[in-house]
Amino acid sequence: MLSWRPRIVLKTLALVVAIMLVWGIVYEQLGRRRDRSRFPQIGTSVDIGGRTLNIFCSGTGEPAVIFESGGDGPGLEWESVQTEVAKFTQACWYDRAGIGWSDPGPFPRTSAAIASDVHELLRRAGVSPPYVLVGASFGGMNSRVYAGLYPNEVAGMVLVDSAHEDEPLRAPKFYLGHTMARPLRHPFYFVLQTAAFVGLVRLAQASPPQSERGSQMSRAELIAALRRQPKSVVNNVSTGIVLPESYAEARSAAGLGNRPLIVLTAGSPFDFRDPELNKQAAAYQQIWIHEMQAKLAQLSTRGRQIVAQNSNHSNIPQDVVISAIRGVLTEVRSDQTTH
Repeated sequence: MLSWRPRIVLKTLALVVAIMLVWGIVYEQLGRRRDRSRFPQIGTSVDIGGRTLNIFCSGTGEPAVIFESGGDGPGLEWESVQTEVAKFTQACWYDRAGIGWSDPGPFPRTSAAIASDVHELLRRAGVSPPYVLVGASFGGMNSRVYAGLYPNEVAGMVLVDSAHEDEPLRAPKFYLGHTMARPLRHPFYFVLQTAAFVGLVRLAQASPPQSERGSQMSRAELIAALRRQPKSVVNNVSTGIVLPESYAEARSAAGLGNRPLIVLTAGSPFDFRDPELNKQAAAYQQIWIHEMQAKLAQLSTRGRQIVAQNSNHSNIPQDVVISAIRGVLTEVRSDQTTH
């Protein structure tokens, strides 16, 4: 039987833990309220069945161009490209679940789950198919999976240095993110969600001065701040641990038949500031360009690859992207007038 002193110690510890948890929950709720105030919404929230996704469309014309971001990037990353594309057709970017101004979505966040979200979002937002999908990096796999699930809704596609399902087999190990054994994924996601709920994720994120509002930030600063939101961190990590499923979904997705496709490929690797890593990166870049990305262009009988020689994964020039979109649109509209 415990003596009175250990009981007091245990009770005190329990009280301290309870106080810290309550403090953390309050801290997180205040942080979320502050985020809503600091980052006035750009776009419109659309209910897709008990949760909302944020979408922003501009311009008129058909087919609509739908932008799909890479990694944990909010749709706002496409703003400057969208502005130009909207001059010749309707152009829409959106925030995936848990990113930007969108609500989190259920686990697991695989490419198929993301594609299903986009399908419902566009339907409820009144954006009529068929679409030209523009997917960058991970967003390229999502676009391919979307085309496989809803082939009649895709008129053409532009892939911007798209992720490829062979990456785990071909890429140097230092390129690859961490995955997790299947039985551990749901428990880990629960722990991650709990950490966010009690404020630990927010506490761990470096933040700009809290008085700074979105309207006073540059677009780059605003995008970086949106990425630091705990819900975005949770989404990014939880999407990463199920990447094997997304790779498998992309591998099993059907091709594009004879629909227009342009594959934009970075011609240069990142500089890792390490001679050995740079050597491995340079060798892999040749495989990336001439095998993996070239294979993506073969998804359509009308697919073609354009290599941006002096660009890496993160900086393919905006004018190259816009030109590719215009090229695919021109082909799609030509097809429509001849049928």
